Formats: sequence, structure tokens, C-alpha cells
Amino acid sequence: MTLFNVVLTAAEKFNLDEVVVHHLGDQPLWHLEIGGMDMSITKRVVMMWIASVLLLAIFIPLARKIAKNPYAKPSRWQSLLESLIQFVRFDVGKASMHLAHKSYDGFLLSLFFFILFCNLLGLIPPLGELVHIAGTLFGTTSSHHGHELPLAVKLWPASTATGDIAVTGTLAVISFIAIQISGLIYQGIAYIKNIVPKGVPLPLWVIMWPIEVLGQFTKPFALAIRLLANMTAGHLIILVLMSFIFQFQSYLVAPASILGSTAIYMLEIFVAFLQAYIFVFLTALFIAGAQHRH
Repeated sequence: MTLFNVVLTAAEKFNLDEVVVHHLGDQPLWHLEIGGMDMSITKRVVMMWIASVLLLAIFIPLARKIAKNPYAKPSRWQSLLESLIQFVRFDVGKASMHLAHKSYDGFLLSLFFFILFCNLLGLIPPLGELVHIAGTLFGTTSSHHGHELPLAVKLWPASTATGDIAVTGTLAVISFIAIQISGLIYQGIAYIKNIVPKGVPLPLWVIMWPIEVLGQFTKPFALAIRLLANMTAGHLIILVLMSFIFQFQSYLVAPASILGSTAIYMLEIFVAFLQAYIFVFLTALFIAGAQHRH
């Protein structure tokens, strides 16, 4: 069900469940099967591709410009990006890992900006659906596509990639691998034994070791769930507030719904930056904890 269908059936009884599923759920856009496995390209995959392309399009020219003339006066846009880069490198990486941060700067920066871009892109309205609706209303686009989604919808499905447990879970697994590899590099095989803090009596060590091992898995789990929950909650609240207009079918409700949604939307912009920071900060903190025995 697309937004166009929702508009056309506005006269029917409003169904919040369908709206929430449409905006917060994932949906295959291009069906693809390889070796009997469903490898369909979904809305969130497209948004991750868009985020990746934007990252490459922004940071590669920026890096070349700085390398060509490091002492040139930066533009405001360049200053903003450099401020974010320096913040992640020194206030997150170096503050957590000290001199060892240099080996992890690329990883932490990639993680931060990828999550940030995915978060921010999810706040942009479904431009593809809006273009299709406008084209249909003005007669420039046919509204009969059967079960095939319009190309405009496929090119900009407007979905928050970090609102999917598969995405946040994968990012958390990558962080988990980086944490364990860092521990093994800095402590060697003794890292497995040193998971338990130093000075713990042997009888207590036997009890604490499996608990500490389990804790190694709960850390990335918490990273995944925290990012997922925060990037889903705000969108859900906005949908609920806006749904009051259609649910009660009264213009008297509209001002409160719009003002409330606008306030939550502004908060979501802040949350997009905050959650990218928290994910990367905790990852850096866990890596630093794995490098040295406590």
C-alpha cells in the first residue's frame, strides 16, 4: 500500500496500523533471487545505498581538496564537516583509547557518519510518493501500475535504515568483532582469561568468567536495540500525532497535531546526531576496555 492509495481511500475508515506498517516497515522494491535465496532490494537497502553514495560524494572531494591545499581557508560546509571529524577523532577516539585511537579513526568515522546519514535521511519525507501523487493529480503520471511500484517511489522510498534490527544488528556485530580483535591484538590469547577483572579470587573467578563472557555479547545487543528503539520511537510518535487529524476528522485537532509533530521532528534531528554519537562512543569505550586488563 502506497501513500497514494492512502490519499485515494481517505473517505474510508482510517487505519493507523496500515499507516504505521507502511512508513515504519520494510518492503521489497526490486525482487531478486540468487541460488534460491531471496535477495530482494528493499526500501532500507536503497536508503543505505543513498547514504553510502552521499558519503563518497561528499568526503572524497573534501579529502582531495584538503590534501591539495591544507592551509586554504575552509568554507562553512567544510568547517562543519571538519569539526565533526575532529570531534569523533579526539573527543571520542582519543579520549577513550589515547594514542591507540589512530588505528581506529577510520573505523569510528565511517561508523559515525554512516549512522548519522541513515538517521537524517530517514527524516526526509517520501519524495518519491509525493512526486507520484503530484504527477497523478496533474495527469502527467499514470496511476495504474498494478502491483508494481512507481520508479519515483523506488528511487526515494523514504525509510529509516537504522529503524531495522537487521541494520542495527549488523552494525553491532561489526563493533563486536572490532572489540574482540582489539582485545586479542593488545593482550594476546590472555585476553580470554583477562575478561575477569584482576584480583578476583579463584572460586569467584570461576563464577564470573561465564558472566563476563555473556556480557561481551550483551554489549553489542544493547547497541543494536538502543539505536533501533530511538530511531523508531520518534517516527511512531509523529505518525500517531498526525493520525489524530484523520481519526477524529476535525480541523480543531489539526493545530495541536501539527505543532506536536513539528516539535517531535525537531527533537528527532537532535536524536539523529545523538544516537550516532552514542553508538560510536560506546564502541570506542568497549574497544578501549578490551585493550587493557582492569
